[in-house]
Parts: sequence; structure tokens; C-alpha cells
Amino acid sequence: MEMIKYVPNKMKNSVYTKETALFSKEQVEKVYRFHKSMGDKYNKTPLARLDALAASLGLGGLYVKDESQRGNLKAFKLLGGAYAVANSICRKLGVSIDDVDFNYLKSDEVKRKLGDLTFAAASDGNHGKSVAWAAHEFNQKSIVYMPKGTVRDRIEAIERFGGTVVVSDDNYDWCVREVNRLAAEKGWEVVLDTASEGDPQVATWVMQGYATMGVEAIEQLGDVVPTHMFLQAGVGSMAAAMAGVFINHYGDKCPKIYIMEPHQAACYYDSGVANDGSARSVDGDMDSIMAGLACGVPNPISWEIIRNFADGFFSCSDILTANGMRILSNPLAGDPRVVAGESGAVGTGLIDEIIKRRPDIAEKIGLDKTSRVILFSTEGDTDTQNYRDIVWYGKYSRF
Repeated sequence: MEMIKYVPNKMKNSVYTKETALFSKEQVEKVYRFHKSMGDKYNKTPLARLDALAASLGLGGLYVKDESQRGNLKAFKLLGGAYAVANSICRKLGVSIDDVDFNYLKSDEVKRKLGDLTFAAASDGNHGKSVAWAAHEFNQKSIVYMPKGTVRDRIEAIERFGGTVVVSDDNYDWCVREVNRLAAEKGWEVVLDTASEGDPQVATWVMQGYATMGVEAIEQLGDVVPTHMFLQAGVGSMAAAMAGVFINHYGDKCPKIYIMEPHQAACYYDSGVANDGSARSVDGDMDSIMAGLACGVPNPISWEIIRNFADGFFSCSDILTANGMRILSNPLAGDPRVVAGESGAVGTGLIDEIIKRRPDIAEKIGLDKTSRVILFSTEGDTDTQNYRDIVWYGKYSRF
């Protein structure tokens, strides 16, 4: 099996559009301010500095944002779900989120004004959990449609916050369409992390919510300016949000941006191969252990940013992310341990593979002793059994 497929982005033009402007410094500061109003429900996650691993790989620096420690959800998605549900409530109240805080939206006064609402989502796990968490915090209900094969851990995580879970017989993209169809009948408030279906404003709020993760990372980097960032993509919302934050902050000094996907759902990679400016979609079971990335239809908002600014696209074997999980769980002396789930560790596994086995790619993308690389480990062990099978027992090994 081919471990890596790579294509440079020949469509890159660095054109700043209205989509890129969604992550202006002014806008992301507003988002950050809202999250900080959450009090002890908000915490800044660590940026792991893996100096020993960087040295062993011949890099100038390697930094991993550890989202396994994001609240009690073990995933960055908390940020997007909270911000999008809060904005949806504000829209119904006729107020701006800039003028209220988390506690006000949780108040009995707001509940009396709104009555009972149901927030609906389609999710492979983490997004649905974040919507259920936010709905619970705001004294409302939630329902989440999940693709076939969803593991029990991820279902129970949603149910713990009072969410109703429906596991379909189809893939994630079908769940997106079904939620929109049913919401029109039942009056649900739809909170999707993609604008391929439904209300693009809500998808925008979700993406802007993710921006806080990027702002935190930039603060933690301090004077260090990364040269490369590797961003995993499902629908591409997280990847585009991080790209947008870094583009707006660093300007001409923005690191090179590379997009990573599983082979089974490589819609951005296929779009790069097509090289005609339009986004490609894939369909089918998309049976990857990177469940959070098993999405076949790019978010149109994300595509505008990624097409214009990404330097290249990688399609990756599941073995790479399994290797990344093992590497991060068993650090070299002096490096912190990072508990990274299947959709969080692909960047670590990819870089290890490139440097050790694909020097041709390393040369093409400029990975060398001067490189300072930032990765986002977007989830922890959200599937505990699979995490142990991979890290303890070597599941998904190349040997």
C-alpha cells in the first residue's frame, strides 16, 4: 500500500478574499473574548514542544497543539460548537454575541424567551459532542445523526450531555443531507460544520469558533515563527480556520500550509490533482480509522481559503496516523507525552514518514534542519478501545 500521495497546489494565488477576512485579527479576538467568558468551562490547551523528536528528525522545531486537554470533551470541537450554538441563540434573541456573555445565554431569562429548542447536527463524533455539550449548557435539547460504524464511545459521549443519537446506515455526507431535510420538517436549529448543505452563516460561526485554537497557539509560540503547518481536513473547516488565523497574523511570513486527508476520503487531494479551481467530492463508505476526517464533500468556505493559500495536498494511509499515535504516546526523553486520537496524529506520522522514507518529498517541501513545524492534534482518545489496540498492541502497523 502506498503510504503517501502528494500533489503541490498549482492553484495557489495568495488572494485575500471575504472568506479569509472571516479570520481577521479583529474578528478572532471577538471569538476569543467570548470563549474566555465561559469561565472554568474554557481552558487554554498546551502547545507541546517536542525538541527531542525534532532533533531526531533533523528539524529545527516541532510543536503540537494538544487538544486532548480541551475541557472534558477531549477535542477542539468544543470551541466551534459553543460559539455556533451561542450565535444561533443570539440570532433568535435579536442581539449580538459581542454584547452578551456565556452566563447570560445560560440564564433563566433567556430560556423563558426562547422556550424549548432542539439543536441538530451531523457528526462523526467530536462535532456532535460539542453541539450536545453546548445545547446542554444553554438548557436546550440536541439530536445528532452519525454515520454507520460509529463506535460506542462516541455515541455515549453525546448521550452523556442529554443528546439523542441516530446512527445511520450511510456515510457522514448522507447524515448532513438528512439532518437538513428533517430540520425543515421538525423546526430544529441546524448546526453543521460545513456550508455544503444548510445555512452557511452557521457553518461560518463553527469555523470562527475554531479560531481560538489558532490564537492560543500563536500566543504560545511567542517569538517562534513556524515555517510549515500541516492541517488535517475532513470537510476542511478546521484546516481553513487555522490557515485563516495564521495568514492574517503572519502575513508574508505565514508558514507553508499543507493539507492532509485519509486515502479513503481525499477530496482536497483529488481537487489538487484536477487543478482546475473547483472542489472535487468523493463518495462511498470512506472506511478510515481517521473517522473525523472521513468526509467526502469539501466545505465551500474552506475551499476558497485552502485553494488560494495551501502549498500542497497529502493523501495518507491509516498506518501513518497509527504510527503518529504511537510516537506521541511514547515520547523521547525530555519531550511531553501527547494522547492523540486517530484524527489527531496524522501529521506526526506523515512527517516521520517523509523524513525517514521520502527524502524526495522532504526536499520538495523544504523540510530540513531550519524547519519549524506546527501540528494540531485535534482529539484525544475518543475511541478508547481502538486507541489501546493501536498504541498497546500495534494495530494498523506496516510490519
